[in-house]
Amino acid sequence: MTKEKVNGATEEEQQAQSKKALKKQQKEAEKAAKKAEKQAKLAAEQQSSDEDDFAKDRYGLSAMVQSQQKLDRALVRVQDLTAEKVDQLIWLRARVHTSRAKGKQCFLVLRQQQFNVQALVAVGDRASKQMVKFAANSLVLAIVERLEFV
Repeated sequence: MTKEKVNGATEEEQQAQSKKALKKQQKEAEKAAKKAEKQAKLAAEQQSSDEDDFAKDRYGLSAMVQSQQKLDRALVRVQDLTAEKVDQLIWLRARVHTSRAKGKQCFLVLRQQQFNVQALVAVGDRASKQMVKFAANSLVLAIVERLEFV
């Protein structure tokens, strides 16, 4: 009689475990479905944003120079930035010290040795929303095209 109780108890435990396992499988399937849906949504967003990005040739990761070509650029040092350079097109090579995105703009603090300068990338006719997002997320060498004092 004790063997029957033990066997009966194990059958009930197996059924309970199988119910738990079934619920667990359902939850995992729901998670996988949500994850696949999210990935599909992100892929669709990225594809549509790539089509709308009019400034894609103005930013991105560039190849290493390795002295293969000589570019005709006059780089301005951060310490040499003065009010005389307002509204001039300049090339500045600096490291991104900090970046902070807020809405449709991104504030960058660019560093060159011990000198810092603050830059602003804002959505407009020259900068797309994707460019602002890239500036906010990247901590690579930055080239700023235009310096405007406010």
